[in-house]
Amino acid sequence: MKVNYADAVSLSTLDWRGKAAITIFFRGCPLRCPYCQNHPYLEEPDLVEFDFVKERIKKSRNFVSAVVFSGGEPLMQAAILPLAEFAKEFGLLVGIHTNGCYPEIEQELIKRKLVDKFFIDVKAPPDDPELYGKVTGWKKYKTVKKTPREITTAVIESIEIADSCSMELELRTTVIRDFIGSKEEISSISAWILGHVKNKEVIYVLQQGIPEYSLQENLRKTRILEREELYYLGKIANKFLKNVRIRTIEAGEEII
Repeated sequence: MKVNYADAVSLSTLDWRGKAAITIFFRGCPLRCPYCQNHPYLEEPDLVEFDFVKERIKKSRNFVSAVVFSGGEPLMQAAILPLAEFAKEFGLLVGIHTNGCYPEIEQELIKRKLVDKFFIDVKAPPDDPELYGKVTGWKKYKTVKKTPREITTAVIESIEIADSCSMELELRTTVIRDFIGSKEEISSISAWILGHVKNKEVIYVLQQGIPEYSLQENLRKTRILEREELYYLGKIANKFLKNVRIRTIEAGEEII
């Protein structure tokens, strides 16, 4: 089996709060979010042998308690199930960073008890397909085959599946000035989560987007949102949700 591999961080304390993890990045994604920082992973494949990735995990297993699969989009990889199974055989926790477009794979991971936490992107209010289409590059990039309605339907299903389990769930929105993350949009996302997620302990994180690394060139000169601005948006989300956090370059992860 081949794996569309991008990179790995052998020891990360950032990708899963409270855990030391090895993070595996995959290539490929069905979306083309204009602000994506990992866009070099989206186009050309780089196929490696399955055993190559297994060795990366084995080399880190004595120093970590978890493996995080990220991307790109890990759930579009045929190797995700056997890799999660391999990690579990070593007693490692498994976390998945996903855009929510593959609820059927998410369901299979849960059914086989191969995952411990999902980190699901909520890129815009899930009940606003038009805005979700803008944020995921639907009109601008022909490689985005799913319609905005199909994307939001999948995201909602993915959140519902994760919410129905007892595992940890983190929902995340990346904020880019004048593109996504106004106070009205954060209110809409937070209100949607409040109304649709049964687990009131769900973690909602506002991430400081770094425009200079964006896929879309005209976003690269956008001024980064300051920590104080993101904190203000976090307080807005906190009116709806109990567990709100922000992540910034200046101060790392903060609980609101």
